[in-house]
Amino acid sequence: MIQDMSAGKREGVWGGLKHSAAAQLTAIWALLCLPWLAGFRAIPYDAAQQFFPALSFAAEQLRQLQAPWWNPYLYGGYPQLADPQMMTLQPTMLVPMMLAPTSLHWFGVVVMLHVLAAGLGALRVARHHQLSQLSQLFFAVVVMFGGVAASRLQHTPMIVSYCMLPWLWLGLSRLRENKRWADVLLSGVIGGLCALQLTQVTYFIILGCAIYSVAAVVLTQGQRRRLMLQLAAVALLAGIISAPQWLSTLAYLPQTNRTQMSLDAAVEGALHWQSLATLLSGGVFSQGRGDSWAFGDITTDYLYFGAAPLAFWLLWGGAVVRHHPGRARVALLVIVMAVLFALGAATPLFPWLFSWLPGLDLFRRPSDALFVTVPAAAWLGAQALQAALQSRKLSPHWPSVIVMAAMLLLACGIALKTGHPVALLWLLVSAVLGVLVVRQLRQPVVKAGMVLGLVVVDMLLFNVATSFNSRSLSRQVLTSERSGPGHSAYRILKAEQNGGIPQRAVAFEIAQLTNGAAVHGLALANGYNPLQSADYLAMVGMPNSPVSSVGSKQATEWTPDFDAPLYDLLGLRWILAVTPFDGSTTYGKSLQVLERDAILPRVLNPQSVKRHEGRHPPAGAFNQTDFNNTLWLQESTVSACPDAAGGRAEVAVRRYEASTLTLHVNAQAPAWIVINELNAPGWVAEIENVRLPVLQGNGLFRALCVPAGKHELALRYSPVELWQTGLRG
Repeated sequence: MIQDMSAGKREGVWGGLKHSAAAQLTAIWALLCLPWLAGFRAIPYDAAQQFFPALSFAAEQLRQLQAPWWNPYLYGGYPQLADPQMMTLQPTMLVPMMLAPTSLHWFGVVVMLHVLAAGLGALRVARHHQLSQLSQLFFAVVVMFGGVAASRLQHTPMIVSYCMLPWLWLGLSRLRENKRWADVLLSGVIGGLCALQLTQVTYFIILGCAIYSVAAVVLTQGQRRRLMLQLAAVALLAGIISAPQWLSTLAYLPQTNRTQMSLDAAVEGALHWQSLATLLSGGVFSQGRGDSWAFGDITTDYLYFGAAPLAFWLLWGGAVVRHHPGRARVALLVIVMAVLFALGAATPLFPWLFSWLPGLDLFRRPSDALFVTVPAAAWLGAQALQAALQSRKLSPHWPSVIVMAAMLLLACGIALKTGHPVALLWLLVSAVLGVLVVRQLRQPVVKAGMVLGLVVVDMLLFNVATSFNSRSLSRQVLTSERSGPGHSAYRILKAEQNGGIPQRAVAFEIAQLTNGAAVHGLALANGYNPLQSADYLAMVGMPNSPVSSVGSKQATEWTPDFDAPLYDLLGLRWILAVTPFDGSTTYGKSLQVLERDAILPRVLNPQSVKRHEGRHPPAGAFNQTDFNNTLWLQESTVSACPDAAGGRAEVAVRRYEASTLTLHVNAQAPAWIVINELNAPGWVAEIENVRLPVLQGNGLFRALCVPAGKHELALRYSPVELWQTGLRG
C-alpha cells in the first residue's frame, strides 16, 4: 500500500501501481454501476415508465429521419417538444440513444455515463482547488452516488442537469480566477445543456449560478468590467442553446394543467422531518433493503451521503472552518438552507420564497432542493479529509457534533416508538463503517485504497442497486413471448397495427404499457405525465399518472362512461385492465379486455356547424351529436366554409407519421374536414404551399376548411409555429 501525502503529492490507490485519478474513478464507477452496465438491473419507476419511452420515441423518429416534436401515442397525442422533462432536445441523451432506441438496458448505460461525467467533473473541480488525489476521488464518488443523486436515479432529467453541475462549477471558478474566454465557452455550453431540462433542479442550479456570478463581480479586485462582460456572454450562450426548449414550454404552458402551482399542492412533495434521520444511515427506515417504513417518499427524502463524509466532518471540520472559513460557511449555508426549503411548510422559508420568487410556483416538490446538498456535503467531507491528511490531530466541528447527537437520539426514539428496532442495527452498521474509515486516517501510514474501499462498500450497501433505484431488467421490458397482462396487451395491440391514423387503447393497472406503448408505436388515450392539455383533462378526464383501476378513472360530463361519443371520436377501441370490470372478457391468464365497436372514422366530412361559447361544447348537446354530419366550433371561429350545407369531400390518408400527416382530398365545394387527432398550438396545414387555419373542432380535434378541387393536404407539427403562437398569446 502507499502512503497518502499532503495536497501537493500524488498517491497511488491500488497497491504500488500508478494510475491517473480519472482511471481510478472510472474503475470505481464501473464497479458501483455493474448491475446496470451488465444488463442485470434497470433503473425503475419514472425512468422506465416515463423518460425511457420519451427518449426511445424521439431517437427512433430521428433514425427514420422524422421529427420527434409530436408524440401521437400518449393521451391521444401531445407536443413532446414542449414537455420540459422529456429531453427531446438533449443531445447527450438523445444521440447515444439513437444507437439502440428500444433498449432499456442501453438507456440505463447512457444515464450511468452521465453519472461518470459528473464524477470526472467533480474530480477536475477538486484538482482545481488543489486537493490531494485521495480527496479528489472521495469528493467525486460522493458527488456521483451521495444522497438523492443515488436515490433519485429514476428522475432522469434532474439527474442529467445535476451531472452538468460540476463542469459548470469548474467553468465559472476558472472564469472568475483567470477571466479567459475559453472558460466562457465551457460555462455557456454546459449551462445551456443543463437548462434544456426545465426542472426544479435546473432552477436551483441557475439560481445558484446567478448568485455566484453576482458575488464574483462584487468581490473581484480587478478587471471587473471584463468579468461582467464574460458572465453576460455565458448567460447569452446558455440562453441561445436552451432557447428552443424554454420557448416551446412557455408557448404551450398556458394550454396545460401546470400554469401555476398552489402552495398547498407544492408542499405535498416536501421533506418529512423524520427523514432527516437518513443523514445518519441509509438503512434507518429499511428503504434500501427490505420493506420501507419511511414517513415520506423513499427516494426524494434521502440524505445519506455516506458514513465517511459525516465522520470526516464531525472530527476534522473544525480545522476546515479555521483554515478555510469561506469554503466551509458557504457549503454549510447551502446545506442548511436547502434542508429548510425542502421541509416545505414546516418552516417559514419555503412559503415565503414561494410567494415572491419568480418561477417557483411552477414546481411541485420542495424536496428537489436536496440535490444541491450533495455537492455541498461532498465538498465539506473532502475538505475535512484533506485536513486529516495534512494534520492527524482531531479538530471536531462541535456545532455539527451536537446536532448529529441530537439527531441520533431522535432516530433511536422514532425507531423504538414505532416498533422498528432493526433501525438501530443499520445505524450501528453505518457507525462501524465511519469508525473504520477514521481509523485508517489515524494510522501512521494512510492506506488510500482501504479508505476508498470502505467508501465503496458503504455505497454498495446503502446507495447503489437498492430497492429505490434498481429492478429486474427483464420485468420492465414488453415482449410477445412472456406471460403477464402487459405482454398480453402488447400482443393484442401489436397485432392490430395496420397503418393509417391509429385506433387507441386505455390501459389500467399495467405499468409496463403506460408510456411504454410509445416505444413500440402503440397508441394510448391515457399515459403517465405531470404535464397535460387542460382541455383534454377537462373533457376526457384521464389522470396524469398510471390509473390503478377502471373504476378509479374520473368521469366527466363528456365521458360519463365508456359509451361516450367522445371516445368514438378518439378512436378508443380497447379497454385493457388486470381487474375484471363490466363487459370485460379474459384474454390469456390475467388480462381483461373490452373491445368497443362504435368508433368513428378517423377523418370526418361534416356538412353543418354548431357554435358554442367558451372553450368546450355543452356536454348534453355534444353527447347527442351525429358527428358524421355535424361539427362543433367556438363562437368566435371565422372560416370560409359555411355553417350549413358544407361541401362533400372524399378523403384518403396518404401518409401518417408522428409529426406529419398527408391526406388526399377531393372536395366538390369548400368543405369541412375533421381529423380525429388531438389539436394543439403548432400544427400547420398546407395545400399547394398555401396555409389553411387549423381550428379546434369538437372540443379537442383538428378541423379544417378545404377549398374545392383535388388536393394534397399536408399537416406538420412546427416548433416555429408553436413559438409564434405562444408569443402572440
